[in-house]
Amino acid sequence: MTATFSGKVSIITGGSSGIGRACAQLLLKQGSSVVLVDINAESLSQTVQELTAIADLDQVLSLQLSVCSEADMTALALKVMEHFGRIDHLVASAGILRKGNTLKPVHDTTLLDWNAVLQTNLTGTFLSNRAVLPVMMEQKHGDIINISSVSGRKGSAFDAPYCASKFGIIGFSESLAEEVASYGIRVQTILPDAVDTPLWNQNGSQSIRAPLALPPERVAELIVHLLALPRDAFMLNTIIAPFKGRRGGGKSRRVKDISS
Repeated sequence: MTATFSGKVSIITGGSSGIGRACAQLLLKQGSSVVLVDINAESLSQTVQELTAIADLDQVLSLQLSVCSEADMTALALKVMEHFGRIDHLVASAGILRKGNTLKPVHDTTLLDWNAVLQTNLTGTFLSNRAVLPVMMEQKHGDIINISSVSGRKGSAFDAPYCASKFGIIGFSESLAEEVASYGIRVQTILPDAVDTPLWNQNGSQSIRAPLALPPERVAELIVHLLALPRDAFMLNTIIAPFKGRRGGGKSRRVKDISS
């Protein structure tokens, strides 16, 4: 399936690393302008330099903003409209695994630990989605891709905040999809399994081993595919995972130690 993204504007939260950066690269190659949103100024600057090697500088807007901040997300929509005059896509990929690198059971999880994850992953998804909705509703079209996880379907020990946030993203996205469908806005959610991104580094020395992990580019390809679907179709809570049958010759990366 092919689609043209020429003239489109795509906002990507968590856009300076991992899945977000891979999405930005692919969308630029497909002709879209991209808005990178991240709290890390140094990483943003490095990513912009990389992206300008494959596209014109005027196709890239970088914004140092926090998805946890209501004021920042309100400013996001205003800044994008001032710069580009439209918002076609939102890829909400900003997220953290946990606060710090220590695995904790629930009885040792502090409210600070809990809030750090829920505010970034779930509240951040809510705030970024809400920020773009007025524009998309007025335009009568738009696409939102929210990134959950296979941990949003099955909980795992020592990561209750993360799992709760990813379960929440699915419920939030399904509800929002029902609300805004009549405006021509699609809300789709993807559930990646192990992906070779900096997020895995948060496991530190207590890493949970993943025999295989997808390159972030593979997830980005799925996201662009979802954005390119005909307007009379959408995909519901799509899982993407390493194909274990291709260990000998596939593209999935073997991860010996997630902390490396």
